[in-house]
Amino acid sequence: MTAPGVHAFLIVIRIGRFTPEEKNTVDFIRHIFGKDAVQYCIVVFTAEDQLEEGQPLEDFINTAPALRELVRACGNRTFAINNKLNGEPLARKTNRLIEIIDNMIRNNNGTYYTNAEYQRIERQRQEEKRKREEEERRKKKAEEDALIAR
Repeated sequence: MTAPGVHAFLIVIRIGRFTPEEKNTVDFIRHIFGKDAVQYCIVVFTAEDQLEEGQPLEDFINTAPALRELVRACGNRTFAINNKLNGEPLARKTNRLIEIIDNMIRNNNGTYYTNAEYQRIERQRQEEKRKREEEERRKKKAEEDALIAR
């Protein structure tokens, strides 16, 4: 983590394929970082040059319902980049991504995802795990006691 916190999580997806792992990205982020973490997410598409000539990014996104849902869950924040760019065109694209991040920060009222939030979520997950393990121990003990009582 960075201090004082993360302003953006970038979910990077290559244009042309959408894998099951990528499909589960939002659930993973919510599980690890908490349900509100997606308000800090931007979906970044690489290999922009793989789009058909004149094809808008939105057309590609709409080819897969799960991809469309991923983008929607991330506040419809998207960015596409051609991996082959360099020099001034790359600098312009990079500045555009920074603008998207700045807009997201403004929309989040200047807040960022904090390590404290991550630690709170981790404590909650550990407590849930402890409760599950305790319940399993109780069930096992009850089964053992039932066998002994026979």
